[in-house]
Amino acid sequence: MIPKFLSKLKILEILEIGQCYLNEILSQIGLHCHNFILLSVPYNNIGKDDVSALVDSFLALKQLDLHGGVLEKEYLVKILKGCKQLVHLDVRNCKGFDDDDDEILELARVASHIRS
Repeated sequence: MIPKFLSKLKILEILEIGQCYLNEILSQIGLHCHNFILLSVPYNNIGKDDVSALVDSFLALKQLDLHGGVLEKEYLVKILKGCKQLVHLDVRNCKGFDDDDDEILELARVASHIRS
């Protein structure tokens, strides 16, 4: 239902949604909503296909909220390296990586495009 609805919302810029099947939603947003800048999907399991869609299709994405979800370290690294317009990334209380991991801390430090 939601993916079909999203195809009609070409001016959509912001979406905050609870637990869902992200892959279906992300593909439709990526195809139809070219000014999309903020995605909030807390408490979701973020997988390989979801992260690939984020990095490849959301060129204008500025804010991403994934707090409380499951996000493996390799996927967080891909987001940090690939989402070049991102200025805010919320991964508080996520499972799947250590928040004191040296590689993640270094990537976050040098990711000058992320300011908060």
